[in-house]
Amino acid sequence: METNGVNVRRATEADIAVLAEHRTALRVYEHGIPPYQRAFAAEVTANTYAELFAAGDLLGWIVDQHGAVAGSVCAWLRRMLPHVDGVRPLEARVQAMYILPEYRRSGCGTVLMQALLEEMRARDVRRVYLHPSEQGRHFYPAFGFRDADEMELFLPYDGAPR
Repeated sequence: METNGVNVRRATEADIAVLAEHRTALRVYEHGIPPYQRAFAAEVTANTYAELFAAGDLLGWIVDQHGAVAGSVCAWLRRMLPHVDGVRPLEARVQAMYILPEYRRSGCGTVLMQALLEEMRARDVRRVYLHPSEQGRHFYPAFGFRDADEMELFLPYDGAPR
């Protein structure tokens, strides 16, 4: 999907290193991971992402602007514990929404979140949640997320098995 030079696509296993580097960059910025631990953090994240991708439990999206990678986001899918009716719907945790600094406020984050939520609706995911950075906290309410320590969005669910 391309709009005004901004293109978003589903990530593949070939993109795992980029996804892991973006998550690591976010953690360096948000949590102050020391530079000497960055390579190790990216490596273990890439290994974990590879396992989750292979199992079908992690989905990712890459956004580029005029051909250059501008950011990424992942959704970690899990089955919720059973409800009173015994149904275990899917939930998704938004993982590492990251836009490179030079591309922030250019619409890249919006198209990534739209793509992620479109896929979650198509998969009948019941709950989407995330732990926002302070910088990103203002971004998510526009998509229907409630502001809380853990932000969440409940998607419509018709109860039909898929």
